Amino acid sequence: MFYLRERKDIEEAIALFSTAKILWVDTEVADYKSRQPRLSLIQVLTDGGEIRGDRVYLLDVLDSQENADIFIKKIMTNSQIEKVFHNAKYDVKFLGKKAAKNITCTLEIAKKLPYYLLPLPNLTLKTL
Repeated sequence: MFYLRERKDIEEAIALFSTAKILWVDTEVADYKSRQPRLSLIQVLTDGGEIRGDRVYLLDVLDSQENADIFIKKIMTNSQIEKVFHNAKYDVKFLGKKAAKNITCTLEIAKKLPYYLLPLPNLTLKTL
C-alpha cells in the first residue's frame, strides 16, 4: 500500500493511473456530518485481482485541494478509464460531479438484481 501526500508523488501515481483501463476508487471525507465536508483521502486500486494491497494507493488530499483537482482533471474526466465505485453518487460529489466520465457503481448494479439472484441482507460493500 502506498500512502502519498506530496504533490510529486501524487502526480507520479496519477501518471500510472492514467495508463489503466479500470480503476477501483473510494473516498474518505472529513467533517462529513457538517455543512462543509472535505475530501480527505482518495483510495485507488489499480488491479482488481490484487488481494495483498500491493497496488493500493492512498492519496491524502485533505490539505491540498490542488492535488485532488489534478486527480479529477487527469483521471475522473478521462472517459477512456472506467472508474468503479460502491455508491458512486456520494464519491463523485467530491470528484468532479457531472464532469466525471465512465463511472460504474456496484451499489446501483446490485440494486437492479432481484433478491432471488442476490439474497443478501443488505447491499453494503462489505456484504457484497
